[in-house]
Order: sequence, then structure tokens, then C-alpha cells
Amino acid sequence: MENKVFKILFILVNTLFINKVFAQTGIGTTTPVNKFQIETTTADPLTSGNNLKNGHFRLSGTSVTHLLDIGLMSSTSNFGTWIQARKKDDYSINYNLYLNPNGGMVGIGTTSPSTTLTVGNATGTIPGEISLFPTGTINEGGQITIKKSLTGSLADWTIDQYGTTSANARLRLFSGATETNGINILENGNVGIKNSAPTKALDVTGDVAISGNLTGGNTASSKLSGFVSNVSTENTGRNIAVSDNGMILRYTGTTAATFTLPSAGNLPEGFNCMVLQASTGQITFGGTYSNRNSFTKTAGQFAIATILYVGGVYIVSGEMSN
Repeated sequence: MENKVFKILFILVNTLFINKVFAQTGIGTTTPVNKFQIETTTADPLTSGNNLKNGHFRLSGTSVTHLLDIGLMSSTSNFGTWIQARKKDDYSINYNLYLNPNGGMVGIGTTSPSTTLTVGNATGTIPGEISLFPTGTINEGGQITIKKSLTGSLADWTIDQYGTTSANARLRLFSGATETNGINILENGNVGIKNSAPTKALDVTGDVAISGNLTGGNTASSKLSGFVSNVSTENTGRNIAVSDNGMILRYTGTTAATFTLPSAGNLPEGFNCMVLQASTGQITFGGTYSNRNSFTKTAGQFAIATILYVGGVYIVSGEMSN
């Protein structure tokens, strides 16, 4: 028994040194420079085995198998510190690591985090960059999932890279599990909205509404192609409205009818629409407008007339008569 006590004291004397002047404690060193210092062999975190010495510091429980090991990397090309939550009797089984699980912000490269996780500092001397590596699925790269809001939202949003070939490799932003619910950007720069294989700089599947102007990039070569006008079939007379801009009004009535223009200023500059007398009913244009021959009616069945509003004046012209 005395021999065992002597051995224990001998080990403590050789591994634990307390500096009485500065109250510093060292394990594995007799010259600690901080209040507490551990010196031991460096090693990368093991991925197999159990209960093997691996790291500098361990937190474990008496009635559980999960623990936390902290150590210094030994790889000369990857010096650093590692933290690994894992199973005591099987190092191939890893567990979750929680930072501030009850709240509080986390800063990486900053002492002033402004969000739950802030990376980098405000001056830019420490970059705020994050790399997301593939999950291992052959066609999918790094991924961010933004969980749905507590009220209102029906699906999560996902940002990731995906592609089966270099030709269709793309950055995706979509909701739920269907990428055609969002935006796809190919590596060649083409952007698809509700379209996973855009063939143009902007390729949209579905309707597009524009509240401002649509301007061509080159007045000599920019073209608008592949479009048809909306057709509204009319069987009675009516007032011309803003919603008729760019329309074809197809009158199918067999009796005469009047299409009345509003007062000047009620339609936008550049308003234009086409009127077709598709049947035997003749169309009379009401309101104040100009016509080169002072005609007021369509000329007969299949006659076409155009309404144009420019410079505060309505011009009605085409196959017309009185």
C-alpha cells in the first residue's frame, strides 16, 4: 500500500507543478505560463478506436458514454486546435456540439457579433467568408436551408449548387422540394425563373409583369420577337380603356356599335390598340380624335383601324369610311 502511495505522489510531483508566486498550474510541464497549462503529445482527432489517449483535455460524465475531447492537430500542414464531441467507446460515432444553446451571439473573427452568428470583423481585416462543402450526394454541392417563418410560410427555402453535368450545373434558390419554384443560375450566367435549364440570359417560364419601362440595349439591333397580342372579342359597343393598350379588339356583332374614346389625358402617351370589324356590324368611333379624311367608321367586314394617342391627341386611322 505504501508503495502505491509513493508511486502516486511521484507521478503528481512530476506532472503537476504549482508556482507559488503566480499560482500557476501545469500538467506535463514544470514551467506553465498561464494559470492552467497542459502539455502532451499532439495528435489529430481519431476516427476509430475507443478510450484511447487522444487530445489535451476531456469532459465526460460518470453515467453516459458521450464526451468532449479537445486537442492540438499534429499535421504540419494543418496546425490548429480541434474540438470533437463523440462516443467514449467508439470514436467513429460523433455527437452534436452546441454553442450558446440557450441564446447569445457567436462571433468568429470578431468580438462584436451583431447576429446569432457573425463571421469576420466590420473593418474587413478579418474576412467574413464561409465555405460550404458537398454533402456527399453525387449531384449536389454545399447547401443552406432557411427554415420557414413561424406564421404564414408553408415551405422552407433552399440555396445550393446542383448539376449532373457541367452544362446544367447551377446555383438554385427555391422553396419546398421543387427547384422550378424559384431561380436557377447556370455557370455560363444564364438565369432561369421557374426554369432549371435557361437558354437565354433571362429565361422565364410563366407570366411577366413590368411596372416600369422595357428598354432595348441597342436601338439599332434590339428586337421584340416571339410575342402575340392579346385578343378581346366584343359583341357590343364599349368605351376604350387603359387595359386595351396593345390589344386587338375583335367586334363580332352583326349590328352597328360605337367604340368611344375617353377625354384626352385619360390614356397614357403612346397608347395604341387595333380594332377589327370581324362581322357585318359596322363600328363608329365616338369622342374627339383626328383622321386624315375625317372618317368615323370602319369600312366594312374585315376592316382594321388603329387607335393611337400621341402628343395629347387621338389618331384613328386605317380602313375607314363614313
